[in-house]
Amino acid sequence: MRITLQELAQRLNAQLEGDAKTLITGVSSIEFAQGGDVVFAESLRFLRLAERCPASAVIVWRDAPSINKPLLRVDSPREAFLKVLELFAPPPHHPQGISPSAIVSADAYLAEGVAVGAGCVIEAGACIGRGTVVYPLCYVGRDVQIGEDCILYPHVTLMQGVRLGNRVIVHPGSVIGSDGFGYVCVNGEHRKVPHLGTVEVGDDVEIGANVCIDRAKTGVTRIGSGTKIDNLVHIAHNVQVGEGCLLIAQVGIAGSSRLGRSVVLAGQVGVSHRVTIGDGAVVAAQSGVAGNLAGGQRYFGSPAREHMKQLRLMAYTSRLPELFERVKAIERQLRSPGEEENG
Repeated sequence: MRITLQELAQRLNAQLEGDAKTLITGVSSIEFAQGGDVVFAESLRFLRLAERCPASAVIVWRDAPSINKPLLRVDSPREAFLKVLELFAPPPHHPQGISPSAIVSADAYLAEGVAVGAGCVIEAGACIGRGTVVYPLCYVGRDVQIGEDCILYPHVTLMQGVRLGNRVIVHPGSVIGSDGFGYVCVNGEHRKVPHLGTVEVGDDVEIGANVCIDRAKTGVTRIGSGTKIDNLVHIAHNVQVGEGCLLIAQVGIAGSSRLGRSVVLAGQVGVSHRVTIGDGAVVAAQSGVAGNLAGGQRYFGSPAREHMKQLRLMAYTSRLPELFERVKAIERQLRSPGEEENG
């Protein structure tokens, strides 16, 4: 793709500062930029880095200081950069039609425009909506329902009865609807608890690679519309995830926990069994959530506490060796002469 800065400014509704004929041939982050690339900066620090990199133009905020490069001034550099990435992204090359090597049950329903790649298995009773693409080597179990315009990348497994909404994206290796982890000890043996429920995924959900979402024991494990799930996340049986949540890499959520709307769990957050997290809560990376958390606040630590409270506790903890020495010194001062001799 090749586009002039003038054309790019028009697409971004940006105020152009610099040579309008400058040719843009790529888009990049600052550290990997080359001549012809456009980058973005949303702070003075990154603006100075952008000035020194080989990029041909920089997307900046409206009142950013001028530098020795052409600038595209916009309200939100990050949003504008997203538009540029979409502009330069290569068109997708999805499978087309039904591969001769796919095994599609005569009792499955495939709507108009569904594509099924090589080696896929579509079981009886499955229903796949218009425009959905199933990449090679996927498994769609009995009575699975998939909405319109979904994408299942290679090696995705949807077990019996799973339901996906519209425009759901599932990345390679993810398993949705496997049994939950449930056992009862009977006479010294771990007896498996049957899991009879299912998984429901709302509209516009994206599920990363190697994610596991367990079916409910009874009822439904639910992922709310608009939620985005990173790679290597585990969501256990009967968990309820609200709309618009972000679950970032290696999050683990134990059974029957509930997340409200727009909850953010950063990398490696662990959530215990039957915990409720309120709307808009943000839990920092490597935190452990052992009890309910109110919405609208930031938390971190293990156990997770309110952000400022945890900072104070960490500050106090770091001073414990010094305080211990001070206490010992005070004790020595308080001892009587006889105690000193005996000591």
